[in-house]
Amino acid sequence: MIRTCLFASMLSLTCLPTHGAASLYTDLYGKACKTVELDRGSGASTRQCAGVGGFSLLVHEARAQTSIDIVTPRGAVYPLEYWEVVTPGLSRVGRKAEWRVAERNGKPTPTALLVRLDTGKTILEGPREAAGTIITAARIASDGACVVYQGDGALKTADTAARSAVVESGRKCLGVFSTSGRVRTELAN
Repeated sequence: MIRTCLFASMLSLTCLPTHGAASLYTDLYGKACKTVELDRGSGASTRQCAGVGGFSLLVHEARAQTSIDIVTPRGAVYPLEYWEVVTPGLSRVGRKAEWRVAERNGKPTPTALLVRLDTGKTILEGPREAAGTIITAARIASDGACVVYQGDGALKTADTAARSAVVESGRKCLGVFSTSGRVRTELAN
C-alpha cells in the first residue's frame, strides 16, 4: 500500500494510508491549546486546541465538567455536549484526542473524533458516575457532528470498539446531530 507521510508541528509523525482511515493525535492541554474565554468568578474556561486538516477543538470546563466543540476550517462550531450526552457527573478530558482521518484530495480529512473522559465519584445532583474512564466517539460529517458511542475506557478493547462504532452505518447519534454551524470568527483558524 502506498503511504503518504504527514508531519505537523503539533502532531506526531504519522503515515496516512491512501485508502481507509488512520489516526492522528492532538493534545488537549499545554502548548497546543490557548485559553480563549475565562470567567474568573466561576472558574469556567474555554481553550482552543489545534486539530487536523484545519479543524480545531474548543474544550469547555465548567463546574467540574468538560465538553468539546468541533470547529471546522470555515469556523462552523459543532458542540458535542458531553455533559448532557455522555455523563452528567464530574468529568475531565484526557490528555489527547484521536482524530480518525481519511485522505481526500491529498489532504487528511477528519471523519471521527475519539476522546477519553476521566470521571469522578460524586456530583451535587443527578445520577452518580463511578470513578473511571469513558471513551467517546463522535462521527464528523460535512454538515455536522454527533457522539455515536460511549464505553468503558478501561477495557483492552475500548479503542477498537470506539473506532468500529463511528463506521457502523446504522449507528445513531446518542444526542442531537449538531448542525448549528454557528460561526465564531474570533476562534476560527
